[in-house]
Amino acid sequence: MKTLSTGASQPMMTRVEDPATASVDLQELELRGATKSSETRRAAVDLFDRYGLCWRRSAIQGELLQRCRDASEERLHRCLSEVKRRGKPALERGTDNGYAEIVARAPGRYDMLYGTDVAPFDEAPLRGETPWRPLVDELLGGEATLLFCGLLMTLGGAAEQPWHTDGEHLFGPEVPTLPPHCLNVFVPLVDITPEIGGTELCPGSHHLTRGVPGIYEQSSEHMRTIGWRGRPLPLEIPAGSALLFDYRLLHRGLANRTDRVRPILYFTFCRPWFRDMHNFPGRRLFGPNSG
Repeated sequence: MKTLSTGASQPMMTRVEDPATASVDLQELELRGATKSSETRRAAVDLFDRYGLCWRRSAIQGELLQRCRDASEERLHRCLSEVKRRGKPALERGTDNGYAEIVARAPGRYDMLYGTDVAPFDEAPLRGETPWRPLVDELLGGEATLLFCGLLMTLGGAAEQPWHTDGEHLFGPEVPTLPPHCLNVFVPLVDITPEIGGTELCPGSHHLTRGVPGIYEQSSEHMRTIGWRGRPLPLEIPAGSALLFDYRLLHRGLANRTDRVRPILYFTFCRPWFRDMHNFPGRRLFGPNSG
């Protein structure tokens, strides 16, 4: 995803280790305390500084988790059925080939906003006092704004995705890494196992992606280009957990080696002056202005 942004100056992050060789386990990145506590919020800031990510288990669970899972598959089916019903070509990769409601990020991988503004995705446990909101507010300077709520739907049999970031740094390589201006919260709606795959991340790589042309485009060369030599971290966490990661962090989706859909609910938060200009096109699949 390509992003265009503007913003004021911010304090620089303090790099505490060589980001090119960063290596960390999921256990070290897990936040276990109450997310409203100052200690947990400080831990999140430190982990973002070092590695660009942190996570917490049991962010949503039970009946709500099941309803979100059912709704995600129903809405994907409706979008793909509508494309077919209208005699449109099958969705090909890229923003320009998609719709305001759904874009194919890679073969068998769909990024979908359709239906995430109504139940169950607009309910208080997901939009109100969520376990991740105190962390988001702390990481974004107390002024977080919801940019997107969507679903990443990866079909069974989909291959792994090339490396990419979700956005660029605000400035070029002459400016040291600033605190995050935008971040994602990923909430998998199924258990993430090696078989069903998940997101694989390069911890610390957000310090190395400054000023790299096309870093938001998918490429198998990005790791080599930025000089990152650490240990990639595959996401293997229970359903309902919340993974927070920096928009500038190098990552990719892994292969889904099952016959089931892998649904991930996500929330993208940013500072209020930030604008993302390239995630979804203007043309609509549904409604009077559909095209």
